[in-house]
Amino acid sequence: MTTFDRTTRVHPSPAPGMNVPATSFVANLDETWSSLIGVHGGYVASLMVHAAELVLPDRVVRTVSTSFLRPASVGPADVALEILRAGRSFSTLSASVQQAGRTVAVSRITLLNPVDGVGWTTPTAHDRPAPIDRCLPFETPPSIAHFGQADFRIDPATVPTGDPEVGEGRIAGHIRPIETRPIDARWLVAMGDWFPPSPFRRLAPPVGGISIDYTVHLHRTLPADPDLWLEGAFTTAQNVGGIALEHGTLATPDGVPVAEAFHTRWTG
Repeated sequence: MTTFDRTTRVHPSPAPGMNVPATSFVANLDETWSSLIGVHGGYVASLMVHAAELVLPDRVVRTVSTSFLRPASVGPADVALEILRAGRSFSTLSASVQQAGRTVAVSRITLLNPVDGVGWTTPTAHDRPAPIDRCLPFETPPSIAHFGQADFRIDPATVPTGDPEVGEGRIAGHIRPIETRPIDARWLVAMGDWFPPSPFRRLAPPVGGISIDYTVHLHRTLPADPDLWLEGAFTTAQNVGGIALEHGTLATPDGVPVAEAFHTRWTG
């Protein structure tokens, strides 16, 4: 079991009766996922994804939309799920994470049966990071533990500066798990929020780093490969009325999108 798997586990609580699927779980928010404020939001979302996978193990997670209501803290948490719809092709769940009787995050999760049909993929031709041999090891601030949960090389043209006169709000680079494991739904949901917030290119932390809503769509998952780096590019082109909208893409080295994320951040 990798560090990522260990820290994103959830357990049924209480133990369900015979033939009764669990919809309530317990988790322990690990200190290695501490962030600038509280516990990393993508990590909290990944706990709800794991619970959804346990409730509906024959379906695959495709879209996760999470709202963050208040910062989460290191320590025990409760994860509750409700099946809103369970059709022949897809299911929709609602999920929440609570600590000390207060809800810290809620998600709507869509899961599908595998489907054979017409499909297409347009490789990413622009907004890609510099080649990995031109990127730099990311020097993580010691006070932000969650940056230790992935191996990252940052495009030197996108290093956060907090300078309002800098060009676009963009962070890009190459990322992979710190330990070999599949690029699955849990990992992608966490990593879609893992990069330094792109508003930090123009705003000094924590302004621009506080999450409001986070949606990630999973196009595909990938088997474990110790040599595979994903390309990531996250851009904030609009910051209006105290809310910045970030769009990000994680893709294979040949530009095939794996996941896309939309993230609103408070800048007021």
